[in-house]
Amino acid sequence: MRWGLSLLTILTLGAAFLVISLVLDHYREHQFDVSLLEIARAEADEAPANHFSFSTRQGPASNDVGPLDNYGLIFGETGEVLAATRPFDKTPPDLATFTTPLRTPFDFTFSGQHYRGVLVGVPNFPRHRLLLAASREDLDGESHFVRKEIGIAFVVSVVWLLAAIDWIIRRSMREHARIAETLHRIATGDVDARVSGEFSDQELRRMGSDIDEITDRLAHLIGHQRRFIAHAAHELRSPLAALHGEIQQALRKERSPEEYRASYVFLLRASERLKHLADELLELARSEDRSKNPEPVSLAVALNDVIDSLEPLAKEKKVRIDRVKSDLVVRAVMRDVERIFRNLLDNAIRHSPESGTVTIELEPGKTIRIRVRDEGTGVPADATATIFEPFHRLPIARTEARGAGLGLSIARELARKHHGDIVVGPELNCFEVTLPRQAASE
Repeated sequence: MRWGLSLLTILTLGAAFLVISLVLDHYREHQFDVSLLEIARAEADEAPANHFSFSTRQGPASNDVGPLDNYGLIFGETGEVLAATRPFDKTPPDLATFTTPLRTPFDFTFSGQHYRGVLVGVPNFPRHRLLLAASREDLDGESHFVRKEIGIAFVVSVVWLLAAIDWIIRRSMREHARIAETLHRIATGDVDARVSGEFSDQELRRMGSDIDEITDRLAHLIGHQRRFIAHAAHELRSPLAALHGEIQQALRKERSPEEYRASYVFLLRASERLKHLADELLELARSEDRSKNPEPVSLAVALNDVIDSLEPLAKEKKVRIDRVKSDLVVRAVMRDVERIFRNLLDNAIRHSPESGTVTIELEPGKTIRIRVRDEGTGVPADATATIFEPFHRLPIARTEARGAGLGLSIARELARKHHGDIVVGPELNCFEVTLPRQAASE
C-alpha cells in the first residue's frame, strides 16, 4: 500500500510538473511568435519604400537579455533573392524549401543552426515574399533552464512527499497496531483493555471510541453473567440441599406411613420450588429473544385477563384492583404483554397492605405509558437502579421467601424486546411501563 501510494503520488506530481513545463514553453513561444510576426509585417510594409531591403529595427525578445538580431530574406516574383541578411547572404536558401503557409511561424535549420521564422506577403506585390527569422538558441536555452529548475523542484518535492507519506503511514500503522493489540487483548479475555490516546484520523478516533464502548458493554455483560450464575447457583442450592437432606433422612431408618407421607409432601414442595425457579430462568432467557409476529393488542383485554387470573391472590390479601376501561391498542405479542402485567400486578398485590388498592393508569401518545401503583411502602430510593436485576429481592421479600427475584427482570426484558421499557415511577410505589402504540394505518 505504501509503495502504491508513493508511486501514484510521484506519477501525479510528475504529470503536473510536465504540464507546467509544456504550458510555459508554449507561452514563451507564443509571445516570441507574436513579436516575430509583428516585426515581419512591419518590414514587409516598409520593404518597397526601402528598395526591398531590411531596416535596422531590433528583433523579437526571447528573455531578459534583450531583443535578438533579425535574419531575413526578400524573394521576388520568380523566387529570386532581392535582399538577404546574415547568415543567408552567402548561400541563401530557395523559397521552395519553405512550404509553411503565410503568417504561420515555423522552425527550420540552416547551416546547422536552429531558427524560428515566418513568411509574409509584401503589400501591393502579391508574388513577393519576406522571410523573417530569429535564432532559437536563447529560446531553447531558456526552455532548458526552466526544465532543469522544474526537474530540481520535482526531485525536491518527491523527496519531501515521500518523507511525509512515510511519516504519515508510520504514524497510522502505529495507531492501527495499537487498535489491533487492544482487540487481541480483548479476544484473549482481558476486558480491561482500552484503546487509549489520541488519533490523527477521525475514522480511527471513531473506531477506537466504538471499541472502548463495546468493551465497556462486554465487561458489563460478563459481570452481569457472573452475578447471574452466582445468584442462580445460590437459589438452586437451598431447595437442592433440602431435597438431599430429606432423602438422606428418609433412607436412614424405617418410618411410619405418616412420616413417609410428610417427607413426600416436603419433597413435593421443594421440587415445586425448583420447577418454579427453572420456569422463571427459562422465561428470562426467552424474554431476551426477538419479538416474533407482533400484533395489535388491546390493553383493556390484556390487563383485565391478568386481573381475573390474580383475583384469588387479591382476595387472599383483601386487595382491590381497579379494572381498566380503555380503547388503547399497542403493537406487541399478547402473551408477552400479559406476562409483563402479571408480574407487575403480582408484585403490587404482594407489597400492598391489607385492604389496599392497586390502580392502573393509562396515558395515550405515540408511546403509551401504563402506571401500576400500589399503596405499599414502595421501592427504597437506593434500590431503584438494582431492582430490575435478576435475583434482586427487597428485604421484606427475602423474609417472606416468596419468588426468586426474577419477575421484574423478566417484565423489563419483555418490554424492551418490544422497544419499550419499565422504570420506577416518580412515586416509589409505582412502576411505569412504555409500549409502542399501534399505528392507525396498520
